[in-house]
Amino acid sequence: MKETHEYLVPRYFREFSCKMGACRRSCCEGWPVTVSMKNYFTLLGLPCRKELRDRLDTGLRVLDHPTEEEYARFSPNWLGDCPMRMEDGRCSIHAELGEENLSDVCRLYPRGVRTFDGGLECALSNSCEGVVELLRRERDPMTWERERLPLTPPPFPGTPSDRCGYPASWDARLGLLSILEDRTGTLPERILALRVPLGLSGMQTTDTQSDGLRAACRLLGFFAERSESIRDEAEGCLARYEASPARYADDCRLFAERFPDHAVFFEQLLVNHAFFTQFPYEGLSAADEWNGLAAVYGLLRVLCVGCTAPDPGEDTLVDCAASAFRLIDHTRFSALAARLLDEGSAAALLAL
Repeated sequence: MKETHEYLVPRYFREFSCKMGACRRSCCEGWPVTVSMKNYFTLLGLPCRKELRDRLDTGLRVLDHPTEEEYARFSPNWLGDCPMRMEDGRCSIHAELGEENLSDVCRLYPRGVRTFDGGLECALSNSCEGVVELLRRERDPMTWERERLPLTPPPFPGTPSDRCGYPASWDARLGLLSILEDRTGTLPERILALRVPLGLSGMQTTDTQSDGLRAACRLLGFFAERSESIRDEAEGCLARYEASPARYADDCRLFAERFPDHAVFFEQLLVNHAFFTQFPYEGLSAADEWNGLAAVYGLLRVLCVGCTAPDPGEDTLVDCAASAFRLIDHTRFSALAARLLDEGSAAALLAL
């Protein structure tokens, strides 16, 4: 019988299942997945067919500066796909040898195992379109449950940082998440309300949408040059708004008509993201943590508004959100965004 462990998980956790080859954009596309030293030598010693052995030998490369946690990686092929991916979208290691032989990242994704307040928790990343589709259907504020799961923690689970100065307890963290879920105010107002418990000065909402759009375009331009995750979407939005910024207000009106429940959807995404990243314990100052979260909202909103304007489908909305979080959840997004934006620019993003 498989060993189980108790985890704190979001309410919808058990509803998730991998879409396998049915994904419109697989997690195997464009991501050079890293593996630990233990995973690397395990994969080298797996008994398998020659075709899979050739894929492993040519696709798995030791990093230039390996560590025990990140020792090697699967280098994408000329199509940008993981070399283990088969034509039907499945993983060749999983198909031939079973889930238990996958590297920790591939075995767990989109799950993120963390330690916190003396226990384990498991979140699901918004970078997976299957997760985003689940959140698209959620209507009630997010809740969390403790469950025993047959899920083996990785050897290097994420750990929280106390650099922000906020108390490292679940009750304190839940208080911040509760502010994000308080629907008596708009989502931008709730993000602003987080400043006070974080020990920052209070701020008022602003109506300078044009300032917010300029700040968003700065983010889009910076990350479009550095990340394939949002390059196409970001370049499309920049082409749409840099020359004609007035078009954004018209697109916002269309977005609200086409997706009247978008505020609830964005709330679910931000709360799930905050749980996944253990906000505000990402290792930044309180000010940078807040700037980073404001940047998440701004980037998400301008991408979704801009991408669905010419293509107003549900799949477009879901795919755009998942692309945004491939960047946000799996890079040092908050730290980089905090360097790009001062406090005023970050606050301006909330007017989008």
